[in-house]
Amino acid sequence: MTDKKVIPAEEKIPALKEKRKKRTNRRLVTYLSVFFLLILLVVYFQSPLSHIRHIKVEGNIHTAQDNIKDRIDLQTGDGLWTADLTQAEQAVQSYQEIENVSVTRSFPSTVTIHVQEYRRMAYVENGGSFVPVLQNGEVLSEKTYNELPSDAPILRNFEDRDKLAAFSEEMSQLGEGVMNRISEVMYAPSDDDANRLRLYMNDGIEVESTIENFASHMADYPSVARQINPDADGVLHMKINSYFKADQPDTAEGGEERSEEE
Repeated sequence: MTDKKVIPAEEKIPALKEKRKKRTNRRLVTYLSVFFLLILLVVYFQSPLSHIRHIKVEGNIHTAQDNIKDRIDLQTGDGLWTADLTQAEQAVQSYQEIENVSVTRSFPSTVTIHVQEYRRMAYVENGGSFVPVLQNGEVLSEKTYNELPSDAPILRNFEDRDKLAAFSEEMSQLGEGVMNRISEVMYAPSDDDANRLRLYMNDGIEVESTIENFASHMADYPSVARQINPDADGVLHMKINSYFKADQPDTAEGGEERSEEE
């Protein structure tokens, strides 16, 4: 039977006291750390360091930064961490040109408004001026341009707002290669097609199409247009099937001319 080493009690007591002392010190350090952290937080929130010093706007193209900032109920000097960002987002979202918005805060003192605008799909002529049309069909009546814009097509005869909205949605699905070739679009309904369109392209070709499935009908335009002489008189029909219909000469006038010569 092995003998167990017996440690006298007087030797255990100092070791236990040392462990107890270390444990007490760790607790003290923890309490002091929490205490000083709370003090720092109180000082931070009571000082100008926790106030908004910068309000930035990102992603805007046509909408002025000042107009966006004026929409929100936030100013430099307001509390960074007490600012109502949800209310700010709702305020900016009500702007007609804004599709999406998010407002974020970042340490130490910045609020950033991230916006995504609706695309400007076209312009409608209004009394000699040109008014932007957004991809959702909204017309920015308060923004007019006296000079002919070159960044999007001109739309004519689109008094019907439902037709305008439907066509704007179709245009938003067009590829840039097709979109950049369109100069002017005229809404020209007929007895056979209430959605008929007449397009005048930058390459000189005249196109007839329709609002319904317009983006799909026009997808092949670049390859089809390469096969057509832009100086040829006629109309390129881009609907379910694409074909070019040349203008027919006026035979009656030709007959009269020959009669006069005789």
